Amino acid sequence: MTLNFWRMCAANLLLFASVYMLFPLLPFVMVQQLGISVSHTGDMFLVFALALLVVGPFHAHLVDEYKRKRVLLYSVFVMLAAMLGYTFVDSYAHLLLLAFVQGACFGLAATAGITVAIDITTSARRSAGNLVYALASRLGMLIGAGLGIVFYQLYGFRMVVYLSVAAGVFSMFFFASRVYVAFRAPIGLSWCNIDRFLLLRAWLPSLNMLLIAFVPGVLLPLLFVGDYMALAALVVLTVLAIPFTKIFIKLPQHCQRGTANTTCHLSMEVGILIGLAVSCKLMDRVLLYHAASVAALLALFCFILLAYHYYKKKRVR
Repeated sequence: MTLNFWRMCAANLLLFASVYMLFPLLPFVMVQQLGISVSHTGDMFLVFALALLVVGPFHAHLVDEYKRKRVLLYSVFVMLAAMLGYTFVDSYAHLLLLAFVQGACFGLAATAGITVAIDITTSARRSAGNLVYALASRLGMLIGAGLGIVFYQLYGFRMVVYLSVAAGVFSMFFFASRVYVAFRAPIGLSWCNIDRFLLLRAWLPSLNMLLIAFVPGVLLPLLFVGDYMALAALVVLTVLAIPFTKIFIKLPQHCQRGTANTTCHLSMEVGILIGLAVSCKLMDRVLLYHAASVAALLALFCFILLAYHYYKKKRVR
């Protein structure tokens, strides 16, 4: 694996750290800033998840028509501007708008990053590259959530936002922007295309991954009140990133390993975001642990009884 690939991994780690610094804080800070209920702040995570899904079908056309690295860089900078807007937001409608912009740009950036990382890796090493790149994103998620809480306790929300934006800028200027990506002529993909976005053959592992990711998602806001069990759940999710990514990249029937990685990433993100939204709606520690336990058991049974057998039957590699 080349220096360019490791630069992309570092950029990916910092990108995810930048996003996840704010997730445990936003439900409570927005209550103080906007005077709305915690339940209402949960809507922003559902809007974020919706934005991830809405922009996905347009990604293939964008990275085919324009330079892949530019799609990555421009998406991140718009996303960072939206994140900076959380310090100035003054209404519930504006909060949802910022969440939609952030989610859409994060979806484009994460998917473009996977595309770039795979394109600069030799064909023989692409499966291993997918695993390492996926691990970098999960480590960034874990580091970001932990740093966000620590810096909030020390310096307050505004400083966490500045640190988050700085991490995103650093990831792009010092890592992603220095990656050389060879020119590739456009092949004329349609405007709406699920190629490089969604692997339909992986629908059952995707459901399984969503249930697993729901567990740390529903516990994440508890970090704000000093309950750090969510970090343990994030560690488990990070550990599971490699074997589950391996399952996904063995399912494509042709050269769709990047699409498989994107599908795995999307399942994790949607699961975490749904968990965050449910957490905001319940806002009771006992109920949250109950929801996390039920989701963990369902995920285990889904894997043992359904997903693993499906994978054994459908795997290609």
